[in-house]
Amino acid sequence: MHKDNNIDLDQAVFTTKNVMKNKMTIVRTYHDHDGSWQFFDAVSTNSNENIMLVSLQEILDTDPSINEIINMEVGYFAEREEQHKQWSINPFEAESEDD
Repeated sequence: MHKDNNIDLDQAVFTTKNVMKNKMTIVRTYHDHDGSWQFFDAVSTNSNENIMLVSLQEILDTDPSINEIINMEVGYFAEREEQHKQWSINPFEAESEDD
């Protein structure tokens, strides 16, 4: 569990190979309406060959600045221009199953 709340650090989250293997900066994070987390770099696409499943702890180990947004509510996303820039947090609409 995370030290500040009841967040399960063993929770599986989605990210890109560029974040984990090439150490690219996470610039977009989604806390999806189903409770899942997604962490993206600036250049990767959302295609299946670019996506990895890792633990939330691995994300925090890779980029400790994610601690700044770890309490972000479900249904919100955070974005920034580069690693040491301020996060901008906003709500997003859930995708309908018809999309």
